[in-house]
Amino acid sequence: MTDSSIPDMMAEARRGQWTDQQLAAKAVELAESILKQSNAGMRGKEKRQAQQMERMMNDPAGKAFTLALADRVFRPSSPARGAELFHYLLDGYGVPRYLSAADRFAMKMGGRFSAQFPGVVMPMITSQLRKESSNVILPAEDGKLRPHLRRRRKGGIRMNINQLGEAILGESEAHHRLQQVVDRLTDKDCDYISVKISAIFSQIHLVAFEETVKLIQERLRILYRAAITNAVTLPDGSRKPKFVNLDMEEYRDLHLTAEAFKRTLMEDEFMQLEAGIVLQAYLPDSWEEQMKLCAWAKERVEQGGARIKIRLVKGANLAMEKVEASMHGWAQAPYGTKAQVDANYKRMLHYGCMPDNARYVQFGVASHNLFDLCYAMLLREREGVRDQVEFEMLEGMANHQA
Repeated sequence: MTDSSIPDMMAEARRGQWTDQQLAAKAVELAESILKQSNAGMRGKEKRQAQQMERMMNDPAGKAFTLALADRVFRPSSPARGAELFHYLLDGYGVPRYLSAADRFAMKMGGRFSAQFPGVVMPMITSQLRKESSNVILPAEDGKLRPHLRRRRKGGIRMNINQLGEAILGESEAHHRLQQVVDRLTDKDCDYISVKISAIFSQIHLVAFEETVKLIQERLRILYRAAITNAVTLPDGSRKPKFVNLDMEEYRDLHLTAEAFKRTLMEDEFMQLEAGIVLQAYLPDSWEEQMKLCAWAKERVEQGGARIKIRLVKGANLAMEKVEASMHGWAQAPYGTKAQVDANYKRMLHYGCMPDNARYVQFGVASHNLFDLCYAMLLREREGVRDQVEFEMLEGMANHQA
């Protein structure tokens, strides 16, 4: 497929005559074309990262070591303790085979000298880790973050900021995290932010569902008021509240988040506020929750309220859900196979692209699967909802494809 034939394919999709099977076949063609064009434009650094990622995925022990190192190396309160953890991981996993010869040698030397000179070696290791992850984890310091946000905005890309550091151990930390999010909303260069309820409220108890929802609502009011107070000035001079998106983590939080979201946005103070919520396709319950949200959103708009947004993802906490289920002897909450997850993703995608739903619910398709993205691109054309469906990709991951 050539560049010039892509608009022709979009125009053909808009005629609305393709069956789902035909649309899927065309999505394969479109994905192939985008893959070839994006690969041709890859920069040297992106190629090296892609090659290293491929080697890591074929090195199970190396992948496990890297995840464990990234998770633990920033935690110790002293370089000496960090050196002990580093040695423990090296002994357990070995030096990753996917690294280059120079990096493998450097890691061996680090392991040899970190015990003798932890104050010198461990800062070097943490600095290298920060450097390696800098393309996907942005620095929160204003002097570094703001220029990046402005560059992205200039390129026509809207940035959704997610403050990292999810797990909280008490209400003191929850209030601190909540204030961090509010402070970010006051920043003129931030107009869109995502937050999980588990990051701003520590006392989540499913056996006290009503009480928990009410307490979550108190936190949401703080966020929504900050979004309204710090509205963005548009080119025409009008002002629009900043966008707050409720993210998802554990299955436990799904119904709590959705219920608190709906109840708070039905309050008079927030009826005109546009806000969003995430649904994870790997949870069977998400399909039913999507239908409930769409029905509620229609009711809200018909009462004079604003639309909402649903962002569709596949889910990113499968390992945690498996561990949680195995510890309690439960069946895991997510689907058991990738085929089931993919099927539910397509089902929810079709439902979100139905014109009667898109009228009330803006739909965000979040994925790095090129076929899924291309399928959604053609589906929204076929259904005539292009302006109601947008695409979201993680910063630093396959930027050439984005």
